[in-house]
Amino acid sequence: MESYLKAISDHNRMLILKYLSTESLCICEFTELLDMTQPAVSQHMRKLKTAGLVTEEKRGRWTIWSLDVRHALYPMLIHLLSLLPEPEVTVESLVAGGKKVVCD
Repeated sequence: MESYLKAISDHNRMLILKYLSTESLCICEFTELLDMTQPAVSQHMRKLKTAGLVTEEKRGRWTIWSLDVRHALYPMLIHLLSLLPEPEVTVESLVAGGKKVVCD
């Protein structure tokens, strides 16, 4: 429980989890959504993975991240995330602004 709470206690990690509650994303998309560098996002993902909150799927050279629906506290996480306000920057707003990153 302690590692779980530590993992979700960071503002950026909460945003990452909120984004992942609606769709799976890759690191390059998070760099645009959070306005962070790839190494910074990767560090956050490592902490979330260590806590068992996210899973990764390799697709070619790219890693796609998702919430781990098998985690025992997944239902609680989804409930907590539903209480958070929607992020100001969304994948849809990136697409509309021509900033949606296409991993290549």
